Amino acid sequence: MAYFESSTFSLEKLLSHKVYFISDAHLGSTKLRRTEHEKEDALIDFLRAIRGRAEALYIVGDLFDFWFEYRSAVSSTSLRIVCELYALVQSGVRVLYIPGNHDLWPGTLYSEHLGIELPGDPVSIVCQGKRLHITHGDSLRKDVKFRLSRYVLKHRLAIALFRLLHPDIGHWLARKTSSYSEVRTKVGSPQTILQARDIYRAGAAEIIDRGVDIVICGHYHHLRKIQIGAGTLVILGDWMRYDSYAVLENGAISIHQWNTAPERYRDPLNEEGLSPESPDASPGSGPSTQ
Repeated sequence: MAYFESSTFSLEKLLSHKVYFISDAHLGSTKLRRTEHEKEDALIDFLRAIRGRAEALYIVGDLFDFWFEYRSAVSSTSLRIVCELYALVQSGVRVLYIPGNHDLWPGTLYSEHLGIELPGDPVSIVCQGKRLHITHGDSLRKDVKFRLSRYVLKHRLAIALFRLLHPDIGHWLARKTSSYSEVRTKVGSPQTILQARDIYRAGAAEIIDRGVDIVICGHYHHLRKIQIGAGTLVILGDWMRYDSYAVLENGAISIHQWNTAPERYRDPLNEEGLSPESPDASPGSGPSTQ
């Protein structure tokens, strides 16, 4: 069984009952396998293809490598993407932005000016007859170190102190910190891959045991669809290497790579049932012009 299905959706009509999920574009990152402009072009191609034809798009964290909303200053990082998201909302598609560990602080720019919904993390909904649990994925960790760091980063005092920094200094500091982020190690050595697998499998199993049908997360930069007990875990990959996304249609979820992906995803653990079904599953060479 294939663990993802290929797609050239720029060439087909997209139906309004489809719900899309993406994560981990890390726009503005200095860790690049192509230029930032090329990555933006790929994401813009995808967003335009679903404009007015999808029911909803969930951004499941880390759209930006860093995002902090100041009261009177707006980041210039990837403004083309921000404009495309606004156009998507104007076309009638619901856009819901779940914060990740790199963009914990979206605010009124999105909710009041762009019409993007900020439901928080996690989101638990019933959609197309399925119970979904949607989370960026870092909260599947249960260790004290993670919980302490997340508490500090979300604390009002920490946010207020960071806001005192000049935006240029704040962005420089955040990008320096990002270079050492754990999120980079999730696609690294076999040891870190196995550690990540243990975290998301255990976390998803606990959620599925509560009656959830589908757990959807990002963060780990793996592209996986895994049966766990009576439910399914979907890990969304990223838009740094894999240009990947998930689609919920008629109660069934599938994972794909957009036709601009610089790499075809290969499971580093070679787990049974998670290999591509055919060469047709490889991504295309560039953005569609249609």
